[in-house]
Order: sequence, then C-alpha cells, then structure tokens
Amino acid sequence: MSSREENETRIIILQGIIQQLMTTRSNELFKKLALTTSEFGIINHFSHQPTRSWTVSELAQVMEMNQPGITKLVANLIDKSALSATTDAFDKRKRHLLITQQGLNLCAETMEKLQPDIRLCFADWQDDQLTQFAEHNEKLMHWLDNHRL
Repeated sequence: MSSREENETRIIILQGIIQQLMTTRSNELFKKLALTTSEFGIINHFSHQPTRSWTVSELAQVMEMNQPGITKLVANLIDKSALSATTDAFDKRKRHLLITQQGLNLCAETMEKLQPDIRLCFADWQDDQLTQFAEHNEKLMHWLDNHRL
C-alpha cells in the first residue's frame, strides 16, 4: 500500500471513529433538550432555507432516511409546532412542509444550548486550524453529497 493509500485509509477509519464518538456524545447532550438529534437534523435542514417547502419524499432523499422514519419525525415536529403541513392542491396524499417561527426558535435555542460543548471541543484549536478543518470537511461533505450511493 502506498503512503497516499495509507493516509486515505487512515482518514476513513478516523472519520468512522469520530462519527461514533460524536453520535454517542450528541445522544447524551440531546437527552437534556426538547428535540432528538434526528428532529434537530430536520429542523436545522429547514432553517437554512426557511421559506422553502419540502415533501416527505424529498426529505427522505436528502436526509438519506426511509420514508416511514421521516414521516414519524415530521409528525413529531408538527406536534411540537416546529413544522406546518399543507395539502397539495393536485395530490391530496402529498403534503408540503414548512418550518414555523416556533421551529426556527427551537433550532436557535438548541444551537445555543449546544454551544458550550462545541466551544469546549475546539478550545485548544487555533483559529487557522479551525478554518482549515472546516474547509477540508466542507470539501469532503460536498464530494459525498455529489457521489451518493
């Protein structure tokens, strides 16, 4: 195996370990919050374009979740008044989902409550290290997003 291949393999292994550690940490942090990690993922997704509506099918695709799972999460978020649903004018089976002001507030409050742990995680990092790390992660995220299996 070449040096490059060893580095590529090491990065993928490290990313897997980081993903597991982050999942465990997030699950523990979210026990104290009003949302689950999955619910937060959905309203955070909506918060980036708050005027855009999504269907359950579109969400299932972009969030890479099955439709029954998304449907259950959406129902929970509608119950929490974080999302609103309107029936499609042409297809009564289809609903258009929008984030509500309550949902935007809940998303912002959740981020605010997570901030102390986020700051703690990166406390020993220099600003330039954070910038480079963010840029590299964004590049990897875009590649993965554009090459979904």
